[in-house]
Amino acid sequence: MLIKMSIEPDEKGRYIKLIKHLLIATILITLGMSIVNIPKFYFGSAVEIVDDQTSKLTIGDAVDKDCQNRETVNVEGKIYVVTDTSMKLSANDEEEKFTKIMHSSSTTVEVGERYTIANCSVLKSFSECQGTFKGFFAEAKYYRDGDGLIFPADYTYRQYIEYKELTNKRNGG
Repeated sequence: MLIKMSIEPDEKGRYIKLIKHLLIATILITLGMSIVNIPKFYFGSAVEIVDDQTSKLTIGDAVDKDCQNRETVNVEGKIYVVTDTSMKLSANDEEEKFTKIMHSSSTTVEVGERYTIANCSVLKSFSECQGTFKGFFAEAKYYRDGDGLIFPADYTYRQYIEYKELTNKRNGG
């Protein structure tokens, strides 16, 4: 720009204005990036919140609700949206994956319903639930039972029972 100012003296005012705006933008961007990192430097990158569980502190990851004000859940560092609640998951056999996912007003399993879990929620990927269809075509990645246990959607009924027993033993239940 300095070369153009010497070649085109009529445009000198315009080029000085562009240089001034460029300097101001550079300063504002530098200050903005510094301010964003202040909490990280002040508190450290790892913060203990409750029960001596350590989690990473980042500004952009604080997500409580999605675009439709649905609950979000962090599973192994990834964010998932609770798209359906009060569902019944049912499998035809102990060794099969859950094939029927039905809305249910009942929070208990009836006597004739074998291999069924009541009062479950469906968790789908956060990024797939924010577009035009709001997760309608997204696949279920995890399920959450009535006790709050989160398990992968590809578990069989037997795997779910074993995982629940293992988790209860670990938690002293």
